[in-house]
Amino acid sequence: MEKDKNSRDESSSLRNRAEAFINKTSSGVKKVPPQDVKNLVEELQIHQVELEMQNEELRRTQRELQESRDRFSDLYDLAPVGYFTIGYKGLIQEANLTGAAMLGVERGNLINQAFTHFITEGSQDIFYLDRQKLTETRSKQVSELRLKKKDGSEFHAQLECVVVEDDEDNIECFRAAVSDIDDRKQAEEERAKLEEQLKQSQKMESIGTLAGGIAHDFNNILGIILGNAELAMDDVQEWNPARQNLDEVKKACMRAKDVVRQILSFSRKSEIEQKSINIASLVAESLKLSRASIPTSIEIRQNIANDVDDILGDPTQIHQVMINFCTNAAHAMENDGGILEVTLENMKVDEDTASQYPELNPGPHVHLGVSDTGDGIKPEVIGRVFDPYFTTKEVGKGTGMGLAVVHGIIKSHHGSILVESETGKGTTFKILFPAVEKQIPEKPKKLEELPAGQERILFVDDEGAMVNLNQKRLERLGYKVTGETDPSEALELFRSDPIQFDLVITDMTMPRMTGDRLVQEILKIRSDTPVIICTGYSNRISEARAQELGIRKYIEKPIEMENLARSVREVLDEK
Repeated sequence: MEKDKNSRDESSSLRNRAEAFINKTSSGVKKVPPQDVKNLVEELQIHQVELEMQNEELRRTQRELQESRDRFSDLYDLAPVGYFTIGYKGLIQEANLTGAAMLGVERGNLINQAFTHFITEGSQDIFYLDRQKLTETRSKQVSELRLKKKDGSEFHAQLECVVVEDDEDNIECFRAAVSDIDDRKQAEEERAKLEEQLKQSQKMESIGTLAGGIAHDFNNILGIILGNAELAMDDVQEWNPARQNLDEVKKACMRAKDVVRQILSFSRKSEIEQKSINIASLVAESLKLSRASIPTSIEIRQNIANDVDDILGDPTQIHQVMINFCTNAAHAMENDGGILEVTLENMKVDEDTASQYPELNPGPHVHLGVSDTGDGIKPEVIGRVFDPYFTTKEVGKGTGMGLAVVHGIIKSHHGSILVESETGKGTTFKILFPAVEKQIPEKPKKLEELPAGQERILFVDDEGAMVNLNQKRLERLGYKVTGETDPSEALELFRSDPIQFDLVITDMTMPRMTGDRLVQEILKIRSDTPVIICTGYSNRISEARAQELGIRKYIEKPIEMENLARSVREVLDEK
């Protein structure tokens, strides 16, 4: 800058001298020494060259400045975020191409439009509050709000806003950088959903752990009840009304066993075996049980056809499906009451019907319909009713797992489920199960028909009542039974005379020594000893693992008399 000033000063001085020189008369010029004229001309020529060089430098600087402006313009327009200059009164003064594209408006048409015109109603307050903070603090404000495009579609946006001040520190305008954060919001929502599912999964894992922990003790209790009921039935004549009551106790024990098995299956602790079942009796029984928990303001109507086909499935899971349907229907009608109607009938699925349900094949099916006259399901959520953890219930009235479980059970039974609903008029669930040939129920075998024997048996269980019960059972079949509640003492008894027992029956879960360890020690003493192991639940033993250890038979508790008798005879006869 100083060099340019000096150059200009010299040029001005030289110009003044030249003008003075030219203004002189010709006679005066003649008096000027030739050397001075020469020097003056040379100086003028030098300065002319310098001026041309300065002009070239100025042109080069102008070109660089234009290139810089072009680069800035490109970066500004093609930036991944939208840039807006907003006047103090809220009107858009300037916008880049990205910002215009975000809002779906030509850039020229954005000028002088109110920025708030593109903010959704629900985000207006956020914008005004943050703008007030910006005005007061003059420091950058970051806001998250929803913007709407010209076509009405909405998206999540992050707004970073700063103020621009004039020389007197007054606010001239606001500059805002707008980022589309729809993908980030979606990722956050997905993460929140996964975190919620993880929490629910951890809860279910806890239930599974708890179920495994209580299964052994609970099945022992059931076994004692079941066994004593069977012994009592053996002592009561068939004409005695008490025998029918004892038979109901036995049925209840077996249902409780299925419930425990279902909990273990749901927590992935065991496998569910499907078999041919009479679904009509299960549905009727489920409705009978549900009646006690459903308000009397709700009428239950059942239309169960005669001679409904059997299906291939698990009784406890079908029972769970019905309980879930009845519970949901009761919640839908708890305020004003209504009608819960259950229909069960055979249905022939033809080619046209099967084409609507890719998971079904043409042929005989069983149709189960459950409808209510409750509030119905809103159209915007009906497509999500089978999603895990989705619920419209208030806190404390459900986990959102019910219909997801129902859907999973029906799919595992190779069935199909549809839901139809109209707000204010109720909901109908339609389920189709593939039918199988109806099974003729076997007549219960009497005690005298059970296989018996005279062999010597060592029975080991840490539960004294279980030992006494099964000792009586086996002795009634003719066996000589020694019972032990301490596995260590049982091992010493066996070691003292290894050939005194023809069979060892042991529980799995016992203090100080588990059943599998006891078996291993016994087989070390006498490798050909027949062994049966009984368990309510243990993660250390399975049927396959039992075979690897040389155990002849694996029985799940609670044990029915028939199962015990036939298992003992089967193992003894293997010798």
